Amino acid sequence: MGAKLGIVNLYWLVGSVWIGSFMGDQLWFWLGRRWGKRALARFPSADAHASRILGWLEKYGVAFIMVFRFLYGVRNIASVAIGTSGMPWSRFLFWNFIAAGIWAWSFAGAGYLFGEAAAAIGEDGPKILLLSGLAIGGLWLAIKSVCWVRRRALAATTPAE
Repeated sequence: MGAKLGIVNLYWLVGSVWIGSFMGDQLWFWLGRRWGKRALARFPSADAHASRILGWLEKYGVAFIMVFRFLYGVRNIASVAIGTSGMPWSRFLFWNFIAAGIWAWSFAGAGYLFGEAAAAIGEDGPKILLLSGLAIGGLWLAIKSVCWVRRRALAATTPAE
């Protein structure tokens, strides 16, 4: 949105987001390769998520690398889990670079279109869309919070076997 409004250069934005995403995932891949199996063994819930991710990697291969950064709740552990797999570093490097570019362009493009929509509304368009986004985010957070409270209450009332 800032690029459309002239606050930020779109190409610098995409480039910095692309490189940042790529380098972050490479770092997590390396950490997973170096210490991942020992670290995951210490955290059973993370190990369970990693096992699920490795199953997806085995089933979908490169396609999983291309989409994992778009999946809520998966991105944080996916690179670590892939690092624990037998995937060669060079293969992950190549596909991660391509996927990071697709991610950077899609999110920057969506923001740019959001800025166009704001400009089409008029002078108060950016404020209206920003407030709408905040309201949607607040609603999402409220729903997630209610679900979390209900899960905790159900877990507290369920007898342990």
